[in-house]
Amino acid sequence: MNRIGSLLLIILVFAFVELACVTAQTTQDSGHHTIAYIRNGAEIRLIDPDGSNDRRLWSLPRTDLAATMGINGVAWRPDGREIAFSSAHEAVQSLYLSDLYGIRPDGSGLRRITNPPDPDEYAHDRKGTVTVTVTNAPAGILAAPSTSFLVYVAGAEEPQQVALPPGSSRTLTFENVADLGSHPQPVVAMFGKSRWFIPGVDVVAGRTVQAGVLNISGKGLELFGAYGVAWREDGSQLTYGLGNCGGLFSVPADPAAGSHQDKPPLAGSASANVCTWDWGPTASTANQILMGGGMLDANIYLATAGSGSRGEKVMSAGATDLMIEVEWLPDASGFLFALSTGSSANIYKYNFAGHQTTQLTHFDGEFVRSFSVAPDGQSIAFERAREFRGGSSDLWVMRADGRGQRLLVKNGSGPSWGK
Repeated sequence: MNRIGSLLLIILVFAFVELACVTAQTTQDSGHHTIAYIRNGAEIRLIDPDGSNDRRLWSLPRTDLAATMGINGVAWRPDGREIAFSSAHEAVQSLYLSDLYGIRPDGSGLRRITNPPDPDEYAHDRKGTVTVTVTNAPAGILAAPSTSFLVYVAGAEEPQQVALPPGSSRTLTFENVADLGSHPQPVVAMFGKSRWFIPGVDVVAGRTVQAGVLNISGKGLELFGAYGVAWREDGSQLTYGLGNCGGLFSVPADPAAGSHQDKPPLAGSASANVCTWDWGPTASTANQILMGGGMLDANIYLATAGSGSRGEKVMSAGATDLMIEVEWLPDASGFLFALSTGSSANIYKYNFAGHQTTQLTHFDGEFVRSFSVAPDGQSIAFERAREFRGGSSDLWVMRADGRGQRLLVKNGSGPSWGK
């Protein structure tokens, strides 16, 4: 081979190697076969299924918030380009105690999805002034749990603290409130995990507007926020639980700034009392939702989005059982669910074709608290703990039939397998 031919061969080899590296990097960045998980409620991490390449993606600005305002759910977008998660790190600057966020797998592009935008973006908006009168109910059956509250107007730079003895009221003025569009911007009072709010007022740049009266009474709404998250198959929307096993709500994947477009995926009361859910994984099942019942209802239902019914009851559990999690199989042939039957919780498989349930794990005195199925359906990552709630947990991986269980990483929870 002459010299020119040798040089051409070398150039082709280098081009092939570079293309392979770019392809590998693109695959890694899109979340291909990568497991996202939560460590100690304070950080989101990524890890390969063999336990290698464990790295931090994002963490709470303050780790001391993990116990009360930590991360409580992660989910890969179906195309692998983003990870959604639920966190309460901006609780004092939102209508919700906990909001949904999105972040790219390379750690860039952090954004707030529920109650958008992120407060850092208010600097780009024109500003107005808002006044609101806050009242505390008199002592008695409707008495609030405190006499000191934080009050926040959506779009304001910071909340204000106000002392309100029972039966008293006070008018607060918020200056430099971002004008987030032609719609009301809510006002919320907060104490601990309780919230009281009003729809608020349309903020007008350069003017002072009155938001009305915010009455604080009783215990308010506890854990009022977005908890847990699942993507629709086409990535167009996300669904979350409003509160602890409360109503199911959906939000567009790219909501307009300042908007509150969240609405139940099922009409009427059909979206109420839901603890776990998952959207159909294929184009033909994209409009179907598997739902695990909430308090006093551990059954699993198959519903159609937009309907006013919980749909068909596809699996029945015992009266004292607790449904922990449900997830479709990637080919939509069935689903997996984690069920607590008292002193333990295990993973089960249900096939639609034969209406057959198979137990995959057989733990006694241990609890599976969440899990995620690999995109090819051949493996399952799951959270394993000694306690039903609280305490530490580890992540394990096993084959789809329950065999070959092995430790993936210690001090991990809430796995989500990249698509």
